[in-house]
Parts: sequence; structure tokens; C-alpha cells
Amino acid sequence: MYKGKLLTGAVLSVFMAGAYGNACAADGTSDAVYSLNPVVVTATRYEKSDAEIPAATQTFTEEQIEQTGADNLQVALQYLDGVIDAGMGPNGTSVSSMTTKNVIRGVSNGTVVMINGTPINWRTNYNLENIPTSAVERVEVVRGGGAVLYGSQATGGVINIITKKTLPNEVKVGLGNKGRQEYAVTANAGDLSIAYTYNKWGKLGYVSSSDSSIKPDKTRVPVEMKQRFFGSEKNDFLATYKLNDHADFLYNHNESASRWAYTYTGITDPDYEDMNDHPRYIRRYENDKDFLQFNFHGLDGISGHVFYNYNTLKTHGTDYYSSTGKKYAAPKAVRGQEKNKTYGYDVQKVWDGNPDQTFLIGTSLVRETFENETSDTGRNIISAFGSWERNLTAKDVLTLSGRGTWTTGGIQNFHNFSGQAQYLHKLDNTQSLYASVGQSFVLPTFSQMYSREQAGGISNIIGNPDLKPQKGLHYEAGWKKEETNRQYKVALFTEKIDDNISYSGTSGRWYAINEDFKNHGIEASIRGQEDNGFTWHAGLTWQDPKSKQTTEKTSAKRYWDRSYGRILLTGGVGYEKEKWTTALNFSYLADRVQSPLAAHSHSVKPYLLTSMTVKYSPNKSSDIMLAIDNLLNRKDIVSYTTSDYYATPRNFILSYRYKF
Repeated sequence: MYKGKLLTGAVLSVFMAGAYGNACAADGTSDAVYSLNPVVVTATRYEKSDAEIPAATQTFTEEQIEQTGADNLQVALQYLDGVIDAGMGPNGTSVSSMTTKNVIRGVSNGTVVMINGTPINWRTNYNLENIPTSAVERVEVVRGGGAVLYGSQATGGVINIITKKTLPNEVKVGLGNKGRQEYAVTANAGDLSIAYTYNKWGKLGYVSSSDSSIKPDKTRVPVEMKQRFFGSEKNDFLATYKLNDHADFLYNHNESASRWAYTYTGITDPDYEDMNDHPRYIRRYENDKDFLQFNFHGLDGISGHVFYNYNTLKTHGTDYYSSTGKKYAAPKAVRGQEKNKTYGYDVQKVWDGNPDQTFLIGTSLVRETFENETSDTGRNIISAFGSWERNLTAKDVLTLSGRGTWTTGGIQNFHNFSGQAQYLHKLDNTQSLYASVGQSFVLPTFSQMYSREQAGGISNIIGNPDLKPQKGLHYEAGWKKEETNRQYKVALFTEKIDDNISYSGTSGRWYAINEDFKNHGIEASIRGQEDNGFTWHAGLTWQDPKSKQTTEKTSAKRYWDRSYGRILLTGGVGYEKEKWTTALNFSYLADRVQSPLAAHSHSVKPYLLTSMTVKYSPNKSSDIMLAIDNLLNRKDIVSYTTSDYYATPRNFILSYRYKF
């Protein structure tokens, strides 16, 4: 892996309290009209004012992202309204294929993550922790089923990352506790922009624990298994090139690696005491990604992109003991690798010349392949989609949408049609009501269908080739109100998913299964901007996600069992004056549970995620920034299944940015 060789200098900063600045416009101005009622593309696939969209939406601007203090998108997005952080490693770090996720409306595998409209999910996973916040112009989020417009997996919601087309000329260096380092440089030469970011974390000690057992007989010894984090490194290279006003290229190469040790503790059996505090095995996980995208737009209503996305996951490790506690005569080397690749196109045409109606029609083709030690397969995913928006009256708008999807070339092929109807009524010039009903679907991934247990315990997933695609029905009704310095949103929703794809199992073996899922709830948010420089926002979500296993191969949970949490509060305040900007964010999840794969859910204490940032700009060329994460240094559990993964201990980074 390559590393940045940048010089660091001494920097000073002043610590001051403050809070969340949610009212900055996408163009960096403080005009309340743009900041509180942005133009959104993701919800309809063409530009439309947020207040006129019949769906629950949120836009996260560049300024708002910076004010979270996060160096990657996974950490930044945990402060979004209605988004539950399902954490794994520190700072959003993945543990092999167990990735940290942003859960929307309780659907664990239902978030589609896109870069400029191209999905980057690989077998339901994504690596937002590898995307530097410095490369992002804004993030658009649509909560609720979005499969009609964006295809498989968009059952909980859509996160669309819009990257910067032109990068500034600047360098940045940051140092902090816990071994934190960050070095970045961006440069622009006309239509070409490039950026490189290097990020490093040091050792953090034990970051997770779970109950386990050893002994190859019925008299198993209960023990605690802990994971120790030995650090991570990330390298990211981004290049953009603007051909003309209608076309541009983007290339992104990312490399990341993290190292872990898995240790048994609390063993009292004299036959196994030598295992105490000695690694059972050590792992190094590497993730390499190449993403290439060609975008075109503004060609008589025709727009789209051609893309290539290649993701490689490598595992290197050494085993010292078997899962039954037997010590190997010599350390055992293990190695594993999987490759996920997608490439294709997505093209659409919009007719909006008639003031009373807008037509959209499009098609996409994706070639998807998966390869590991036990599987090597692929398929083509072909889709045709469209929507019709009609102004019934001056105040009433009806939108009808549909998508047909077919797969070819695979071992097993599927086809599906999903429809959606949306209605919006304008109460006056500042507020509207809307209602929506739509269908969603998710195709089984190759890993879920065909993976087999690998030697060395690198992967214990056992696929099921008879998995059914999951299909859902989603209802939503909402109210939006836009004032000069205020924005109000309320949404009621209910959803039911048949054959939701999940996992079940015992003894370290996970079986892909179908289950039923249901959820209902209410989401409300308010945000404001004051004339004295203060900004603030608050969000409330109440929901009750539950699931029930239906697959015949397992019978562990044939009852409705809770998951995640019922009450989510997000919010904060912020202040900006002259050379100072300061912000505070929080996310609080209460009435929550852990849901083991083969046991009843049980209560776990609420989590409270917090961050604070302070920025001082002595002149137009320089910024000095202090970012603090986990301000209260809470040891909260941020996972939801068998193992307890803890929030990263309080950490900070002090950085200096110079613009030239």
C-alpha cells in the first residue's frame, strides 16, 4: 500500500463549546431559502424542490458534513435523522465482510448506497468508512422503499453521495490521540482535479466481546471471547475530469487494512488455562476498490452513466488454537479472498415540456460477478423503469412509477415487477401533504445462495440456493412546511416484507434464510436558522421493527422478535461568527435490543453518540480545526447481534488546512 509523505507543522487551536450547523446552503452561502429547501435529485431521478417531493428526504450539505468532525462518511451519517448506526470496528471500520451499516426504517440489508447515482453495494454491504468526507459535495437520503426507481435492495432507503466535480487547491494535516493521523492534498488544473488522503488509527485494545465455549464434547466450558484492535490504514485517490458541460469522468481507488486479535478470557478449566489472554487467532483484513464512472447529462433530457466497480476483500491470518481449544503444534497460516465486480450502464430520458406533466423512462444493465474459494458465478440484471407525474389541479400532483427486472446468465434467474403511486396536495405556498404506496424487492446475492464453509474458519456462511427474493409493501403519509428560517417534516409509515433475507445458526455457522419482517412508526424533524448566527435541528423517530423466521431448515426463532430500537433522537445546535465556527451533534437510541441469530432478543442500554467541532479561520487561506468524537467517553454497544462491539473511546484530531 502506498502512503503519503507529507511534512507536518505545529498548530494551535482554542477549545470552545458549540453546536450543530444545519443551515448552510449547498453552495456555501447562508441564504435560508436554499439551505432549508434544497433541490433534490435522488427522490424522483430529476431535479425537484424538497417541499414538492412526496417522500421523506434529507440533504446533508458539505458544510454540515464537515461540522460533524468525521473524516469518513460512515461516521458522519450516523447523525442523520432516522438512521441507526450498526457499528462494528472503531471509526466505522469493517471486520472483514461484517461491515458497519446505516440502518433505515429497521431494514438491516435494505439501504442502497450510490455514488452519483451508481449503486456501490457488494452482496448487501458497502464501505462508507473508506470514503473521505473531503471528496463529498452533499449526500441525499430518501427514507422508505426506493426499489421502483433504483432496483434491488432499496427497501429501507437510498443514500446518494454526490461528489465534488471541481476540487480546491489545498493541503491538510491532522494529528490526534489513539494514534490518529490524517494527511490530504487536493489540486485542480482546469478541468482536471485530483485528491489523495491517508488516514491512520493506532491500537485501541479490546473493542468487542461475546460469550463462547470450548471443548469438543457436551461439557463445554463457557468463556468470553474478546477482539483486540491493532490499528488501521486507509489510502484514497480520487480523480475527476470534466469533458464539457454535459460529460465528466470520475475514478476512485481505495485501499484499507485493519488488524485484529481474537482472545479467550475467563477460562478456569486447568486443561485450557494457557489460552487465557493469548490470541486464539490473528487476522489482517484488506479491502481494495476501483470505481470508474462516466456521467452524461443535459442532452435533450437524456442523462445517465456507464460504470465499473471492482471490490476485493483479502484475509491473512494465523491460528494458534482450534475452535475447541486444541493448541496447534505449529501456528497455522490461513488465507482467503473474494472478489465482487459490477459494471454496466443506467440511462434515462425526461420529458418535461408540458407544464402539467413530466414523463421519465429509462433502462439499466448490470453485469454482476462473485468469486471466492468455493464459488465463481455471475449474472446479468436487466431493468426497465419509468414514471409519470401529473398535475391534476394547481394544488394536486399524482405520480405513478414502475420497474421491471430480469436476471439472465445465472445458475438461478429471477424476474419481478414493482409499482408505486404517490400523491401530493399543496395546502398553501409553504406546506403540503403527501401519501405513497409502493413495492420493493431484493435479489438474493451469490454469497447468500452459493457460499460454503471454508477451511480455517475464514468464512462460516452456508448459502441456500433455494432462497426466495424478498418482496415488500410500503405505505407512507407525511406533512412538510417550509418557512424562511424554519423547516418542519412529519412522516407516518408502515411496511411489511415477505421472505426477508437474513441469517440463522449456532456454533459459528451461519445459514442464509428467509424470514418475515414488519415495522411501523413516525418520523418528525424541525430545523431552523437564526439571524444571529445560530442554527439548530432536532429529529425524532419511533418505530417497532420485528422479524420472524420462516425457513424450514432452522426453527430457532419462529416468533416475532424485536430488533434495533424503538426511539431515536438526533439533533444539535451550532454557531458561526466572523472567524469562528463551532458545532455539536448527537444521536440517541433508546428502548433497544440485541438480537442474537439463534436466541431471543434482550434489552441493552441506550447509546448516545456525540461529536463536537471547532474551526478557527485566521485568514482566507487557513483553517485550524479541532474535532472530538464520543465527547462523553461512553462505552456504548453499537452492534445488534451476538457480539458486543463498543463505541470508539473518546478521541480527537487537531488539523490544519491551507488553501492555495
